[in-house]
Amino acid sequence: MTNGVPGGEDLSRREARIEKFYDRYGPAREWGRFETPIGQVRLAVITEFLRRWGLPAGRVLDVGSGPGRFALWLARQGARVTLLDISAAMLGAARERFALHELTADGYLHQSLFDLAGNGLAPFDLVLVLGGALNYYPDEMEAALRLLRGLLKPGGRIVGSVMSTVGALAQSLGVGWLPEPEITGEELLAVYRSGMLTDRFSEHRAKMLHAEELRAVLKRSGLQALDLSATNCLLSLPKPQLEALAARPEVYSALLKAEFDACRRNPDAGGHILFAATGT
Repeated sequence: MTNGVPGGEDLSRREARIEKFYDRYGPAREWGRFETPIGQVRLAVITEFLRRWGLPAGRVLDVGSGPGRFALWLARQGARVTLLDISAAMLGAARERFALHELTADGYLHQSLFDLAGNGLAPFDLVLVLGGALNYYPDEMEAALRLLRGLLKPGGRIVGSVMSTVGALAQSLGVGWLPEPEITGEELLAVYRSGMLTDRFSEHRAKMLHAEELRAVLKRSGLQALDLSATNCLLSLPKPQLEALAARPEVYSALLKAEFDACRRNPDAGGHILFAATGT
């Protein structure tokens, strides 16, 4: 670790595997995650959270931007955005979408978030780190957050998300997931208690969090948590039921308003926990 920034062969190997995975996973599939009925609920919740904590945006750095969905939304609100992703395929798709909408970004950075140290891009009014980018750094999560905190202007904010231990397990069980026969009950409890996903459960080693655990991580990283929210709660429903509700716009709109409130009251409930934070 140099100047508080992790390094070494192990980190490089892990990042190379993550890059290959997301290049293979593909930007179309990643974009499509928010096109399903439950994806539309999550998109509405995240967008509402961004309205509350991300606007007015000014200069924005989107870390783990993927194909650029949220950077594009912020650019439409007048923000100057710089996108960073470890996957060249994701960044290429983001560049195409910006061009399609006749918008420009300040930059497209194909690199690790840890390459941001000392690169002279700061300061930013807002740093986004949505999705599971932080979860892939179980041993370096606090170092990553401290680095991102250092890129903020005074009063700037980080808006991000981490995979929820409770919500991710509930989501998996809700779609019919059953543990492999060789996985024991004690192993499942260990995942629930620690949040650690090993190769027995995931292609990548990752750390999920409980809401109170996230608050503690933010505090240790020199950040003050301003708000937490689940990405879905009341409307974690089967596809046919969500489609039937969406066919009744007045009812669906009312339920979305209730969803926004329920997600903030129950931040562990969804697949991810959203957070807004500022430097202490």
